[in-house]
Amino acid sequence: MIKGIANQSLVAVRREPSESSEMINQLLFGETFTIIENYSNWMRIIGSSDSYEGWIDSKLVEVLHDDSIANFSNPKVANSLFLAKKIGSNYPIRLCPGSSIYGYKNNQFSIGESSYQCIENPITEINSNVIDELVRVSKLFINSPYLWGGRSPFGIDCSGLAQVVYKIIGIGIPRDAGQQVKLGETVDFINMAQPGDLAFFDNDEEIITHVGIIIDNGKIIHSSGYVKIESIDHQGIFSLNAQKYSHKLRVIKRIL
Repeated sequence: MIKGIANQSLVAVRREPSESSEMINQLLFGETFTIIENYSNWMRIIGSSDSYEGWIDSKLVEVLHDDSIANFSNPKVANSLFLAKKIGSNYPIRLCPGSSIYGYKNNQFSIGESSYQCIENPITEINSNVIDELVRVSKLFINSPYLWGGRSPFGIDCSGLAQVVYKIIGIGIPRDAGQQVKLGETVDFINMAQPGDLAFFDNDEEIITHVGIIIDNGKIIHSSGYVKIESIDHQGIFSLNAQKYSHKLRVIKRIL
């Protein structure tokens, strides 16, 4: 199977091979995929890390040659928003937290045939405690607008937030909340929840529709309208602005 890599800051993954089709996901810079179909200038792909499928514009990615695939394993993962400049280019590219960078050394990295010089540090000081780091990283996304299929500070959905935050601390989880809820161990009571636990919420048909990250006793960070911190109890998320419950708690799962 032919593989490829995202060489733009964000690559929209769409339901159908059309720019007007619904965006269902995004690839971050450096994320790899397998090409399973070509149609005009579109590729139907499966993400390497989460097996998520959709269509991407072939102009936004680079096809990998068999002899270079081995170079795209065990990347460093950026834990902050940063600028990098392709060697030979006059203009930088802004890259998002969660971007995968390869061969990172002396503030440089490469992707395919191109090398980049970091203008800002892509990997800021990391907390030695993984839970503290998860909470710190999740707060980087506060006030990011909600965007269906989004995975960046410029727009992110609820399960995208959980997936990217966990990626940054070194743990791969699936893309959608309905898949994420199958992971980990169940936390029986809300007062037993710990920072880093994922809380899942359902609708009247008992379908999982939302996920958030517990960050403290009685607090959750989630993307609903925008990324924010709100209160959570055994009933669900209580919105201080609306003075009512916005999401009904179904289950809490511990992955860490």
